[in-house]
Amino acid sequence: MKKPVLPPSDGMILGGNLVGNVLEWYDFALYGSFATLFARLFFPSGNPFLALLETFGAFAIGYVTRPIGGLFFGHIGDTGGRKTALIMSILLMSIPTALIGILPTYQQAGMLSPMLLILLRVLQGIAIGGEFSLVMSFLVETAPDHRRGYRGSYALVGVAGGILMGTLAALATSTVISEPDLSRWGWRLPFLMGLLLTGAGVFLRRHLPESPAFRMRENRGIPVLEAFRGHWKNMLQGFGFLITNSIAFYTVVVYQPSYLSTLPSMNVRSALEVQMISLVLLLFLIPLSGHLSDWVGRRPVTILSASGFLLFSPVIYRQFQVGTPLSIMGGQIFFIVLLSLYIGPLPSLMSEIFPSSVRCSALSFTYNLNLAIFGGTTPLVATWLSHHFHDRTAVGGYLSGGALISLIILIYLEETRFKPIR
Repeated sequence: MKKPVLPPSDGMILGGNLVGNVLEWYDFALYGSFATLFARLFFPSGNPFLALLETFGAFAIGYVTRPIGGLFFGHIGDTGGRKTALIMSILLMSIPTALIGILPTYQQAGMLSPMLLILLRVLQGIAIGGEFSLVMSFLVETAPDHRRGYRGSYALVGVAGGILMGTLAALATSTVISEPDLSRWGWRLPFLMGLLLTGAGVFLRRHLPESPAFRMRENRGIPVLEAFRGHWKNMLQGFGFLITNSIAFYTVVVYQPSYLSTLPSMNVRSALEVQMISLVLLLFLIPLSGHLSDWVGRRPVTILSASGFLLFSPVIYRQFQVGTPLSIMGGQIFFIVLLSLYIGPLPSLMSEIFPSSVRCSALSFTYNLNLAIFGGTTPLVATWLSHHFHDRTAVGGYLSGGALISLIILIYLEETRFKPIR
């Protein structure tokens, strides 16, 4: 007798979607945490600033190819199903992560070493181009209408969880292994451990149901062309809204460990500890922010956050330069609160502004193009600004300027909390 197939639980739906985000951001956290080490291993130079700039440049180049991946996986999500695209994305994403863990260094392979690193970042960008936007769409589409903000926010919980895991792995590796051994072989271990997440992710995603929004899809044309023809205004609005997300997230979470480690009162270990505490707090605040957006709306919550970034970013970065470790922690926590208020409602807001027939394609392209321009380049821009203007606080002005653009978009954006999703 055939056993009845039980419907997947909420836990399986969340786990199956989030594991890919965890893997993606686990890798990025490792890259950011080991940025100064990678500068020595893969981009040796007599100028430490130039080597670090080249390292962040390799980080940024992976984002240039993300719109291509977004178009590819977005098309699959809209035409072949969200589930199919999610399985493909996690399989393709795991390969570059593992290969980074076995790359030869510059001393071992010369110029081939940085070239291979850049190639893997390009492949990684294509592979993960659709991952986050697919997860956002799936979680919001399968949520009850009154909990779309809360359920969708877990896409960002996966992001914060992956960065926390990557930061913990980097901190544990740098604590247990001596610095000479860390440079020789120790840094490779956490990259190779990412393969464990791949197996779990494929298993969970194979048992996911298909999104009801996809089953109801009526459009049979090319989704991305339909999006440009009929929903270009929504794509522009989404692009403007995402500017603060990209700059703030990649400043506060990705660039910050490298930045804080160079402050007079800090070092690499203390910067990673500040980052770890901040990420734990972010894990709890993101769902609360998503729930708040279900209660009062997406616009009020994100407008409050954008206003905070606009007004206080330059002030906090000036305080970082002269602050004690405790005051630096306070400034970072303030940034984390503002960030959670912005990114918690983001998945529901971005999913709600597009119809289901083109949602994956429109969201993937808009999101990944924004990340390519403003997200992955942020550590590079921040490093260049501080060097060019001889001012370590210049990044605060960059963050404030991005918040101003998004705030203008939000003021004129229609509230989407009550908008039908299917």
